[in-house]
Amino acid sequence: MDTSWNTFFTNEKIEQARLDFQKLVVNSPSDGDNFFVAWCPGNTTKIIDKPYERFRDYEIFLEIVRTDDPSKYEKIHKGTPFYFLAWTAFDLRNYEKAVFYMDAAISEDMRADTVNWINTPASQFLKLNPFGGQAAVRITEHLKNRIDAEIQRFNSISGLSPILIEDFVIKFVNKLISKKDNHSIITAFYSFILEFEDREKELLLRSTEGGSIEPVLTHLFKGGLIFESLLKYLYPLDDRSNNCKTIGDIFKTNSFKFDFPIKIKTGADTLTEVIIGISSNDVQTAFCTTSQLRNTAGHNLVWDDVFDNLSDLKKLYEQQVNAIFYLIQKKFL
Repeated sequence: MDTSWNTFFTNEKIEQARLDFQKLVVNSPSDGDNFFVAWCPGNTTKIIDKPYERFRDYEIFLEIVRTDDPSKYEKIHKGTPFYFLAWTAFDLRNYEKAVFYMDAAISEDMRADTVNWINTPASQFLKLNPFGGQAAVRITEHLKNRIDAEIQRFNSISGLSPILIEDFVIKFVNKLISKKDNHSIITAFYSFILEFEDREKELLLRSTEGGSIEPVLTHLFKGGLIFESLLKYLYPLDDRSNNCKTIGDIFKTNSFKFDFPIKIKTGADTLTEVIIGISSNDVQTAFCTTSQLRNTAGHNLVWDDVFDNLSDLKKLYEQQVNAIFYLIQKKFL
């Protein structure tokens, strides 16, 4: 395999690492941790330095050892390389990859220790704890600050008891990540928050003639999907004890209507219609806007381009975040 594009690996180093992997006897998770620490480039703690090269080195190295010995690759603990893949992907602002690999690191930690995995560095990232013995402090602090900024904004407009970030973690995040199937709700929400600035900047810098709005629609669709996934977690069954298949099914249930006695509009013909419908920051507006975006962005990429005015994207995004926080406030705190 050609590694000429790598900064930290040379062909000679790769061959030495492959020989070391061939000889490696895997008896405990630390055997894997020590192997990857010895051969991989790590990352810089204070500043961003060559994240693309570091990320590619980790990915290509994992590909090589997996190809050389698939059985040993399955057995060896890969929490360390996955953690550094997440960290370097975050530095690249590829937040979907970052949370994907961080959750992969958690999966490895869960496999290694079914009890104490919750205290590993990767889990501390999901719990927004920049301490807890982790190296990637700066990205955890960045994520925590972004989440906290959205919480403070929501608190200022909700008229409800304020959400504290400590309660957000303890009563919401910790509850969901206790079951592996629910991790995607948390990781998707984090990447959704982190990606907004990039979507906003893309629209700011785009051609005066406009262009594709696919990245923005995909982002807004993700917000709607997070909202729907959280609703299905909270209200899995209809009044006949059948699984709720659509967001509309959930809104018809007595349990949902008891918690939120409001009328929700789920459809819209244009994005302009959705934006015009944003008249306040109350729960009804948030739920209607988010439901309309879920159905609008989920069925077509050809919609009216309303994004010459950047404030319109911000309005839509903030309504989606509001909808998610209204659910969290009501059902978890």
